[in-house]
Amino acid sequence: MSDLTSEKIEILRELGNVGAGNATTALSVMLNSSLKMEIPVVKILEFNEIADLIGGPDAYVVAVLTKFEGEVSGMTLFILELEEAKNLVGTLLLKKYPEGYVEFDNMERSTLKEVGNILMGAYISSIGTLANLHFRLQPPAIAVDMAASVLSLPISELGKVGDRALIIDSKFLDDDKPINGFILFVTDDESFEHIFDTLGIR
Repeated sequence: MSDLTSEKIEILRELGNVGAGNATTALSVMLNSSLKMEIPVVKILEFNEIADLIGGPDAYVVAVLTKFEGEVSGMTLFILELEEAKNLVGTLLLKKYPEGYVEFDNMERSTLKEVGNILMGAYISSIGTLANLHFRLQPPAIAVDMAASVLSLPISELGKVGDRALIIDSKFLDDDKPINGFILFVTDDESFEHIFDTLGIR
């Protein structure tokens, strides 16, 4: 990731855009609504910049982590700000939450984890189709906590495969309620080069 050419960055942006589009379609089916998606903003950030992107280290967030392996390996993170996580799970479970609510029960956590699993499955699958690659997804894990705590373990793991992440800032709208999610796609330099090779990019 340290010396990506502008052409390679554009390829990553396009993969991210298509992946986010497919994830939006999957979420629309779950919500049974005509979900809209703003054009995703794609960034390449160092890990220490991620917490600031999602409201700062003290912001409460929900994160679903899914590891993948196969021809390339790495992980994806789907991160929601707390209020938008409540919008999402509330829509799915037909519930409303009071201000300050932060303790999701097992059903709510399971619902959010399944949403993340489906979104990341659609996202990874679209990248695999475009780049003609095969992935195997591991079962997802979920955390609800302050951003610094949520990101500490994943960043430690991510540091083993790279020092930057591809960030897709995807804002969804459901009946004018924002569901602002961040999709992080992280893999190592060797895997990125393999993706570029399959696409004929040198």
